Amino acid sequence: MAGNQGTLLSTITFPEFTDLVRREWTSLRMNIVRNAKPLFIYDAIGSGQGSSKRYNELDTQTYAAQKNEGANSAKAKVGVGYQKDMNAQTFSMEIDITLEMRVQNRYMEVKQQITDLSQFVDNRQDIDLTHRFTFAGSTSYTNMNGFTVDTTVGDGLALVSASHTLAFSSTTYSNSVTGAPPFSETSFESALLLAATQIYNNFGEKRQMNFNTIITGDDPSTVRAVKQLLQSTADVDAVQAGIVNVYQGAMKHVVLPNMATTAAGAYDSTKRRYWFIAAVGQGLAGWQAYLGEWVAPTLLTPTDTNAGMDIHNFNWTYATYGMYGIVTVSPKGLIGSLVAS
Repeated sequence: MAGNQGTLLSTITFPEFTDLVRREWTSLRMNIVRNAKPLFIYDAIGSGQGSSKRYNELDTQTYAAQKNEGANSAKAKVGVGYQKDMNAQTFSMEIDITLEMRVQNRYMEVKQQITDLSQFVDNRQDIDLTHRFTFAGSTSYTNMNGFTVDTTVGDGLALVSASHTLAFSSTTYSNSVTGAPPFSETSFESALLLAATQIYNNFGEKRQMNFNTIITGDDPSTVRAVKQLLQSTADVDAVQAGIVNVYQGAMKHVVLPNMATTAAGAYDSTKRRYWFIAAVGQGLAGWQAYLGEWVAPTLLTPTDTNAGMDIHNFNWTYATYGMYGIVTVSPKGLIGSLVAS
């Protein structure tokens, strides 16, 4: 038999807490696994800093020029490349509990679990960060609250694209694995080839990045393939078991459980086999994806003596809120295979 739901914890809405029947409770409210935040550059913006922040690329040429005798030295070119503006967004959640429920409730541990909203903003932040990978092939998506989220990078294209542009050169580059294959040793090497040949500064000069992380969803076959590659002592595609696996322990594997989800957080099988390699945690030398935080997740708990109680009806309001923004300035340092399942 179906139960009931509501945002006001009252004896009328939830009589199960106060009636004569003795119950045992099982909770389906388990916090999600949050792995996305360390993949981004964290920027603690704080209060008093306005509602937006701009992130710019800065590039210089790489090589010295030959100088003829008696001639002046050549001037090095410096350029401010692409930019992205991060806008602060506020996220919050609250729940009310009546005086009667506070006094008459027989299951205080259940009430505590319901009114503990401390994880809500962190959970929302994680799925918003994860959806930058989920919607890596799109320039925008409509989030679970009906708002349009811009997912373009500095050149105006989707995060993963075969035709990214440079600010001061006609050269284009790709960070999309050709054919979007599932993860395997062969497709991993295809991604590494892009890492070796498709990283440029904005003047069209080849650069290198330290790709150190494999990112996947929790699709079992994909996770197994990654673990097999990184943990096997022998080459996973070799007939002879004695051949050394040169990729053993070569990268860290990060699993994002919400990778294969819709904007509303429901399962989306079409994205279950997406995978990426990235240069993570290297500041300006890594991939330039930022999480800016104006207000860290904050939990407000009421008492009879603070503003958390409505004096007209004696309801207590529990609330949580936070304020943050997400932008990716450049796709350099991230290579993806958006596998069609």
